[in-house]
Amino acid sequence: MIKVLLVEASEVDARQARDMLAEAGEGDIRVTHVGNLSAALRLLSRESFDVILLYGDLIDTHGLNVLDLLQAALARMPIVMLTDQNDSRKERQAIQRGIQDVIVKQHWTAEQLVRAVRHSVDRKQAEQRLSYLAQYDPLTALANRALFRDRLIHALALAKRKKQEVGLVLMGLDQFTFLAETLGTDGCDVMLKETAERLKKCMRDVDTVARLEGDEFTCLLEGINCRADMEIVAKRILDSMAEPFKVNGEQIMVTVSIGVAVYPIDGRQVDELLQRVQGALNAVQEDGGANYQFPASGDTQA
Repeated sequence: MIKVLLVEASEVDARQARDMLAEAGEGDIRVTHVGNLSAALRLLSRESFDVILLYGDLIDTHGLNVLDLLQAALARMPIVMLTDQNDSRKERQAIQRGIQDVIVKQHWTAEQLVRAVRHSVDRKQAEQRLSYLAQYDPLTALANRALFRDRLIHALALAKRKKQEVGLVLMGLDQFTFLAETLGTDGCDVMLKETAERLKKCMRDVDTVARLEGDEFTCLLEGINCRADMEIVAKRILDSMAEPFKVNGEQIMVTVSIGVAVYPIDGRQVDELLQRVQGALNAVQEDGGANYQFPASGDTQA
């Protein structure tokens, strides 16, 4: 069922739109009609819709452009604009600002209206899917490298202004190549997804957990109080990962290596911090894994 919010001042046009959608919609389009922008905004604050049909000339009592007030809605649902007459300049502006389609009411048909509704929903879903794939790892649903780096940049900028510390964890599964060969692709995917779930449970809701690639995961913790906080986090992760994994009906024991760094103690720039936490992880792996380590103090840059 496609839920449509029709924002139309004319009762006659609203009735015609509802009739056309009912006629050509094959029973799977449900329309809710409101006559003004204020009512639409109130309704959107408590209910979600799949698409908005919006009379483009509708201005609320404050005289503000409807697109400015519906920007939040544009992010999560498509909008199809209804106009009284052709205006190519206005149509281009609407499309540039996120409107999915423009329909001239003088020439509309039931088939055109239903097609616009269905296509706008499909296009918005495709856009959201592409946006999701650009920011999240498809296997674990964690943030990917690009999104993690973006959040790290913002976290360090905020920490600098507020004179706070930021914690960074970089974790890898020990002997991952052997595990991948032993478990196969499907078994390895099961283990990686379980690893992601365990990591999330070790973190606060406000923390960012990301999968960088392969078996490398990272965690970003803002607003920590001291290095001791990060030691607690690292030990919590080690304890969580020490529990056996159930893969292909068998219990598998896995150990992990963890590098831990703190801004600004272990670095003040994004790349510097990432390099130093990677160095700490490498040092743990070279020592046999199953442990955590901060960057060597002798390498710390003020």
